[in-house]
Amino acid sequence: MTSISVDLHKYGYTSKGASVVMYRNKLLRAHQGFFTDNWLGGLYASSGMLGTKSGGSIASAWAVLRYLGDNGYTTLTKQAREACVQLADHIAQHPHLILRAYPDSTLICFGAADPTALNVFAVADELRTRGWYVDRQSPPDSLHCTVNAIHHDKINEFIADLDATINVVLHTHLSGDIGSYGNLE
Repeated sequence: MTSISVDLHKYGYTSKGASVVMYRNKLLRAHQGFFTDNWLGGLYASSGMLGTKSGGSIASAWAVLRYLGDNGYTTLTKQAREACVQLADHIAQHPHLILRAYPDSTLICFGAADPTALNVFAVADELRTRGWYVDRQSPPDSLHCTVNAIHHDKINEFIADLDATINVVLHTHLSGDIGSYGNLE
């Protein structure tokens, strides 16, 4: 590995705009700089192509990191993982769903056990009407969830809506009314 990047707005729980890139050594870091003399001010150098940017997002990230500390992040990580495991276990036992892989962290990908009987993209459409947004991926057609600590107290509600949504999609398919779900084959 030569570098690692971290977007602090995801599991750092900070506002967007603050990211970290760490390099294995200074030689690798030397290649990130942006240099140009193609402007009237002479030579311009910056640590990245964005050039000068506000320190607000960095200050915000620093404040959140300091506020939460090790104990706060440990608690948030535990809550996110518990919610993820609960969802993964539900999906693994669901007769109409298949878990693509048991999650090692807090990302879940799942699809239809029988794609000819259940269109998972129709499930995503129906979940959206209930206020849930899940990413779509393919091939194969799958839904992807990034489970966060905020989901800890909401995972039961999501699971109930997921089950209800699957019933709606299956009923719609069985009745022959494909409505907004398009081709279910």
